[in-house]
Amino acid sequence: LAMACPALPLCGLAQTEAERRMPSYVERMRGLLNKMNLGDEEILMRMTGCPNGCARPYMAELAFVGDGPNSYQIWLGGSPVLTRTAWPFVAKMKDENLEDTMEPILAMFAQQRQQFEAFGDFCHRVGA
Repeated sequence: LAMACPALPLCGLAQTEAERRMPSYVERMRGLLNKMNLGDEEILMRMTGCPNGCARPYMAELAFVGDGPNSYQIWLGGSPVLTRTAWPFVAKMKDENLEDTMEPILAMFAQQRQQFEAFGDFCHRVGA
């Protein structure tokens, strides 16, 4: 449930990696989900190398939008069926801070979500 734009080195607008970095973000997020006993959850993720949004990040449950070298905005609260846009949650998150940034959000999700509630729906409901 992940998609990324080609970004560097193919796109002249890219400010950072996307397509080549997305597999590691999927693995790192899966590791966090497993660590927090959320291993069965699927989160619709998108990643772009710049704010132009070619991979439609602004509708994903969780999006990483490139805003500088090795830096991403985090967008939360999009719909798992792409019927609602997300909103910016963090600007300028450095690549190495992914786990530290996402773990508190996932902990809140694990503790406060409603039965069968998707991650994007939860973020929309609570305004995480």
